[in-house]
Amino acid sequence: MKLFLSFFKAPQAVKLEIAPNVQAALMEKGQLHATDFRCLDLGSKQIVWKMLLSLAKSKLAAARGNSNPGKETRSIP
Repeated sequence: MKLFLSFFKAPQAVKLEIAPNVQAALMEKGQLHATDFRCLDLGSKQIVWKMLLSLAKSKLAAARGNSNPGKETRSIP
């Protein structure tokens, strides 16, 4: 029986499905990074791209708000 089981390798990756809001929360907290996973289809890749852009925008706005209190932040074109 051991010989039979030795033919099967341990998988190189675990394929999961995760809700975008959960993924965004983990990424926002720094618990999950873009280098920790890969997208398996174009739709997922587009969701992740939008998520990363949104997180970057909010972090940039927060950084500008903290460095220039009282000044209005303007959006980047």
